[in-house]
Order: sequence, then structure tokens, then C-alpha cells
Amino acid sequence: MSPDTVPNPDYIHRTGAPPGFKPVHLVIGAVIFVVWFGVLAFVMTHGRNQPSSVDVYSQLPAGFTGALEAKGVIYQGLSPVDAGTEQQALAHLPALGADNGGKPLVFRTSFTLDRGAGKPGTATPALMVVIPDPQGTDVHVDFVDPTSYRPLESVEYGGAGSSSSP
Repeated sequence: MSPDTVPNPDYIHRTGAPPGFKPVHLVIGAVIFVVWFGVLAFVMTHGRNQPSSVDVYSQLPAGFTGALEAKGVIYQGLSPVDAGTEQQALAHLPALGADNGGKPLVFRTSFTLDRGAGKPGTATPALMVVIPDPQGTDVHVDFVDPTSYRPLESVEYGGAGSSSSP
């Protein structure tokens, strides 16, 4: 036999299962495939068309952000606080009982004062206490230090009382 007639092993293609393959491997692969797409389907459809469980922005009075910006106060991001933090913030505010009688809302945020110079200042972390009046005309906002509960800024807007004080 001449060397030209010997088939080249690169051109020999095996048919069938690879060496070491067992039928259980096919079953395991099918299970992984089904579980993967099951988890993917669950994640993609979970929570669809349902309102967010923490929608803090809808609790604010209408026109809240614009009214604060008109007073030179810009806040960034809101997140809810636990009941203990809320009680601590409300307990440290001066003359809270003399406010407009609305139910206070307390959020964790950061705020910037933008007065006169036109350039935003440094963002200050704070608890924002919003007290809308029951009629929805006046709103009192206090920014409180989140560790010492010391008042940082106070803003009122709407109706008769439109003032701001540090």
C-alpha cells in the first residue's frame, strides 16, 4: 500500500456521541435549560404592571419640586425612613405643633442651596420633613441633619406664608 492511499486522519469524522458521553448528560443539560428559561421568564414578568412598593414622590404635594426650586432649594433623591428615625426627626423640630396641622412626611435626601450666585452649592445629606396643610395651600419644609437632628434649613411656600430661613 502506498502512502498516498492511506486516508488522512484529519478527514475522518466521527458520528454519534462524543467519547465519554452518557445519556444522563443529556437529561442534566435539558434540566438546566428548562430551569434557566424558567427563572428568566419569572424575573422578566415579576412585578410587571404593578405600582412600586416605595413610591415616595407621589406622597408630596403638587408642585412641590418647582416651589422649592423657586425658593433656591434643590433636593436630590428621596427614600423613606423607618418609624424610629421619623419620630426622632419630628421630636427635634422646634415649634412643630404650631405648624399648619398637616400630617408630616419624612424622607432621606440631600439638598443644595442655590441663592444669588446662580451656582449650586455643596449637596448636604439631610432628612426632609414636609408638612402640607390639610387644605393643600401652604407647605412647610424642614431639612434636618440626619445624625444630630439639628435643623439645617426651613422653607415655606404657598398661600400667605412665603418665607425662607436658615
